[in-house]
Amino acid sequence: MEIEKLPDSQQEKKPEQSGQWLWKNLKPFGCILCLGLMVLMLIICFTSGRDPIPDYAAPMDTAYYAANLGELEKELENNVFPHLEGIVSWEEEGGKIVVTIAESTFAKSRSAILRYFDISLFEFIME
Repeated sequence: MEIEKLPDSQQEKKPEQSGQWLWKNLKPFGCILCLGLMVLMLIICFTSGRDPIPDYAAPMDTAYYAANLGELEKELENNVFPHLEGIVSWEEEGGKIVVTIAESTFAKSRSAILRYFDISLFEFIME
C-alpha cells in the first residue's frame, strides 16, 4: 500500500525561526544593503558628537585641581564658561565648585563641563 502524498498547500510546514522570513524575502542584494546600513549606523553612532569647546583640553589633571580649586575656577572662568550657554554663577564652596546653570541649558552645559573635568570637583544647581 502506497502512502498518498498531499499537495504542498496541505503539507505541514515547519515554523520559521525569527528573522528567517526577512532574510529569505530580501534576497542577496537586500541582505547586503541591510548589512551595509547596519555598519553605517555603527560608524555614525561611535564617531558622531563634536567637542562642546573645539580644540580644548584641560591643562591639568583632577588631582591638581582638587588641591587647587582657585586654579580650576580661573580656568573655568577664562576658557570654559565663555563658550557655554546658561551659566548663571559659580563659586568655590565646601571643597567644590558650585555651578548654577539655567534650566533650559542645564543638561548640555553640565555634560560639556564633565567632558573635560571630573564630577568630584563640582556641584551643579539648576536655576
